[in-house]
Amino acid sequence: MKDLKLASMIVTASEMGKMDRRTIEEIGIPGVVLMESAARGAASFFLEVIPDLPKRRITVVAGSGNNAGDGFVLARIFHSRGVPVRVVCLRSPGQLKGDALANFQILEKIKVPVFVWDEGKDFDAQWHWIQESDAIIDAILGTGLNSEVRGIYRKIIDGMNSLSVPVLAVDIPSGLDASTGTPLGTAVRATATATFAFPKIGHVMDPGPDYTGKLRVVDIGIPSIVAEAAQINRWWMDAHFLSGWLKPRRPDVHKGNAGHVAVLAGSRGKTGAATLICQGASRVGSGLVTLFVPFSLNPILEVKLTEAMTYPIAETDIQSPAQAALPEILNFLDGKQALAVGPGISLHPETQELVKALVQQSPCPMILDADALTIFAQDPELLKQANVPLILTPHPGEMARLIQDSPQAVQRDRLGVAAEFSRRYGVILVLKGYRTLVAAPDGRMAINGSGNPAMASGGMGDTLTGMIAGFVAQGYEPFQAACLGVYIHGAAADRYMHGVATRGLLASDILEEIPRVIGSLESDAG
Repeated sequence: MKDLKLASMIVTASEMGKMDRRTIEEIGIPGVVLMESAARGAASFFLEVIPDLPKRRITVVAGSGNNAGDGFVLARIFHSRGVPVRVVCLRSPGQLKGDALANFQILEKIKVPVFVWDEGKDFDAQWHWIQESDAIIDAILGTGLNSEVRGIYRKIIDGMNSLSVPVLAVDIPSGLDASTGTPLGTAVRATATATFAFPKIGHVMDPGPDYTGKLRVVDIGIPSIVAEAAQINRWWMDAHFLSGWLKPRRPDVHKGNAGHVAVLAGSRGKTGAATLICQGASRVGSGLVTLFVPFSLNPILEVKLTEAMTYPIAETDIQSPAQAALPEILNFLDGKQALAVGPGISLHPETQELVKALVQQSPCPMILDADALTIFAQDPELLKQANVPLILTPHPGEMARLIQDSPQAVQRDRLGVAAEFSRRYGVILVLKGYRTLVAAPDGRMAINGSGNPAMASGGMGDTLTGMIAGFVAQGYEPFQAACLGVYIHGAAADRYMHGVATRGLLASDILEEIPRVIGSLESDAG
């Protein structure tokens, strides 16, 4: 599993730079060898993306750093295959150093056409070198960029974006912050990007994917000892990463030892939320599910739920869970494995006191969502009173309330917000949305790769809450349970939609797909 985690790492520009330097300086693999491996892998990928690339007029647009060096090697590779390729250098070759300079000098010797941009001359008189291309390779700015793109680089990037030809980016689209996914003033909108060794945060965090296009990670030979020493606990969450987590069940398993999930959800007008949580928990394999339901709503939930059991409890004057139900709930929870709380319970004062008391006294791990999150937004310090693991599953609006800021602020720094809240309050934090994040207090972070826009419909979060609770009940460590729930939830939606639409998906639609996704993961484990 260690090797799978290494293969799934997502890094910042600084982390990647340190691994590159150690590989070259301590391990002794020359930088020129890494550059050659990077370019050859990129060339292979670009040919997959555009099969007729050898028949096109290719222009490599280069800056002055190692990113330019990768571009020079690509130009040589395509030139050796008889492809009409030329290089446009946006800086004087005199500014090139090291491996980039060495590969530029090879171009001169093998007669690859090279044009050097002169900012003192008319722009349009030189722009035709790029404009008359059938495909462009972007080798202008690499992952080390940390300031706004200005001057000729900005003008060239904007010009490239205006053309109707494919742009193939080397390592990172020029102008995109590799550590955040934010364009630094402007950025290349690539058709595809070949990145090296590991994906960068900027490739996968919004809005980075819009600029990255199709992404391929090229193995350039960074030794595993170097990757291990980097101690990066941030991963891309896909089937590969989760491989081995879900083992097929033993033949003698029964419902009594497959985990029991308790659920506190629903109030008048919100019985659907309670139903979806219970179904989500059952679909991921929880042996038993019991729903605490306001007494007068019990007849409704007994009709809506077939597999889950109901437990009528005291209710408030608005048919939500009442504080008086606490002793009964705590008594029932003895020996249970997970408690999911929040969706549809209301913000009635008595209900709020009940939820706060449960966080203080619950004997089993809790998953908090929806109204439960709003309750603790008033005083997140109360979360520290829990004696059991807590998993919180906020969407950006709920996260904003928890940190007393705006949803826009949350979205600007999703990784930072999730990591800091998780560390500060000692909880597993599932920050939902595009590229849902799972953060643990010890610094572990996973970025989800499954899901699609059709999931933007009511009830999706309720189903996810139940799924995570179901995995907790089966004995999975809370971080693993959250990762499994998040990935399988999105993958089930992907299976159902098959990429044919971006809307029209109901939360209940994905329930039947969940076992199929689990089955594929169990097969990988076998």
